[in-house]
Amino acid sequence: MKERFPEEDELVLCTVEKIVGTSVFVKIEKYQREGVINFSEVAPGRIRNIRNYVRVNQKVVCKVLRVDKSKGHIDLSLRRVTAKERKQVMERYERAKDVKIMLSLVLNKEKLPKVIEEIEKKKELSDFFFEIQELIEKSEDKAKEKLNALGFTNNEAEKFLKLIKEKIKQKLVKVKAEIMLTTQAEDGIERIKKILVPISKKANVSYVAAPRYVLSIEEKNYKEANKKLEKLLNEIQKKARELNCSFEVKT
Repeated sequence: MKERFPEEDELVLCTVEKIVGTSVFVKIEKYQREGVINFSEVAPGRIRNIRNYVRVNQKVVCKVLRVDKSKGHIDLSLRRVTAKERKQVMERYERAKDVKIMLSLVLNKEKLPKVIEEIEKKKELSDFFFEIQELIEKSEDKAKEKLNALGFTNNEAEKFLKLIKEKIKQKLVKVKAEIMLTTQAEDGIERIKKILVPISKKANVSYVAAPRYVLSIEEKNYKEANKKLEKLLNEIQKKARELNCSFEVKT
């Protein structure tokens, strides 16, 4: 079997195992391999007490810096991960945990590891959740067929789909973007209204202070929410060009 290693620049979820000298040793969950974070990659500046930043058994999100497959050595960075990236990885981890719990409530101990292994051959458990969710929205029979193909009995499939639907009903996720709209035209206010009023029917648009506005979207998952947000931002950009307005997304 081919040994698996992460790719450089890949974001990985890790568990801190030990702190020795000026190095933090972690287990990379997805690959079940050891990685090392040098203190200089934990946080910028001088670190007086490393335990103010990481502790043993803590879950951390790291970026892969270098991989030496011949030595099995993997260098990681904690400080190069943005807050947004950290949040996304942790959400995927929590979603995968939810899937494992739901599977364990439906499948027996013998079947459970086999089904998880079969799923993970093609995708991560968090992606499997979204796949089943999308199938449910199209046709529950299609979702059941997918589960049957993985070895679920009809009864097990029905129970699992019920759990998925209950999870979907839980709190929606929210994404937002701050935008700036400006124009030198005399009828500038009317032009900006022409841009934002149609958008306000598809998302929440709130006024911060001229020329800043916040666009927010609520959806069942971040994948769909970000997709919808990007689409609306493209619509605003197109309309702004037509009306000779300046448009910018604040980062």
